[in-house]
Amino acid sequence: MTEFITICSAGIITAFAAVVLKKYSPEISVLTAIAGGIIIIISVLPKLTTFISELNEIGELAGIDLSYITILVKAIGICIAGKFSSEFCRDNGFSSLASKVEFASKITVIIIALPLYSKIVSIAAELLKVT
Repeated sequence: MTEFITICSAGIITAFAAVVLKKYSPEISVLTAIAGGIIIIISVLPKLTTFISELNEIGELAGIDLSYITILVKAIGICIAGKFSSEFCRDNGFSSLASKVEFASKITVIIIALPLYSKIVSIAAELLKVT
């Protein structure tokens, strides 16, 4: 919990510094925001590895194929990266570009999840044959 408070504090401090710097040097303001975002992302990466290992363990206990867990983790990563990128675009006044990034991330998740859709359809077909 204290790590989360530290991360939130770093975000607020970075945002404040970027706003102050924007008056004097907009370029450095943008770089400050990028650097702060990268630092925050790097600080949560160790937690992400813990999440992935726990997810794999749950998948093994439930007898779920590891490829499906991999698809889930990739989809989550795409969603996070897409949201981060689109918010960055939106914060810098490029809302049209942000919409395109969000759309692309949604399409990418759909494409990555295609094996799951085919598995669901095959399970549904098997269930219909049984009854």
